Amino acid sequence: MYYALEACSLHVSQFKSINYVINSTFRKIFDTKSQEVVDDCLEMFNCLPAEKTIAVRKCKFLTKFKLSSNILCHALADNAELELLSCMSAVNG
Repeated sequence: MYYALEACSLHVSQFKSINYVINSTFRKIFDTKSQEVVDDCLEMFNCLPAEKTIAVRKCKFLTKFKLSSNILCHALADNAELELLSCMSAVNG
């Protein structure tokens, strides 16, 4: 479900939609309607909210992008560096 989202800019509503899918999946797997049970399951399985998961993936992507020897990546390395600083604050904050 997260495939290639690290390369996209997402809005809050899109993160909410992704979290909704994750919560619904856990509800179906554990046959519950309780959000408390879903929250406990998410914590037990170390399933981070979509915002954090995508931010971590984006940091990895931008680090590889910045270090690439590809000429296009090299030309955009400064932009990648700025974006990397932004995603690092999202991961840590």
